[in-house]
Amino acid sequence: ESELRIDALSQALQSIKESTAEAGRCCEGLTGRARHLDSLTSPASDASAMLTQASTNLGSTLAIMKDAREKFDTVADYEPAISRLLRGAQEDVDRLLSGGIFRGHRRGANNTFMSDMDDDDAAIGGALTEQDVYAAGDSMEIIRDAYAYFLDRR
Repeated sequence: ESELRIDALSQALQSIKESTAEAGRCCEGLTGRARHLDSLTSPASDASAMLTQASTNLGSTLAIMKDAREKFDTVADYEPAISRLLRGAQEDVDRLLSGGIFRGHRRGANNTFMSDMDDDDAAIGGALTEQDVYAAGDSMEIIRDAYAYFLDRR
């Protein structure tokens, strides 16, 4: 009866050895598959990160382009006021060079120019309003800011 038990234990031990060897082969196969899966997913993860970065960059670019478009639209809105201001300045320079004085001004004491607030626009002939001057000044400031902004973006 002892021999039967020893034989049974030997068979059980042999079965455990075979199961252990098979489990080792399965682990090695699983490790190989895990490495292969990692080699496939790492490039996909890298590509996903690059796509996320590209999306972020596109969003930033869109915001910058919208900002630039708003600046140019604002400048276009003020273009008539700038043109009137330029024409008025050119007319005043022409008058000054021809020996006249600036429109809407008169010579005061010590030969200085003084504002002539009593003249009406019809007598002055197309004079700029205060609103025109402020609008032109605002638009020039916007142009300066846009110029500096695009210089910084280079």
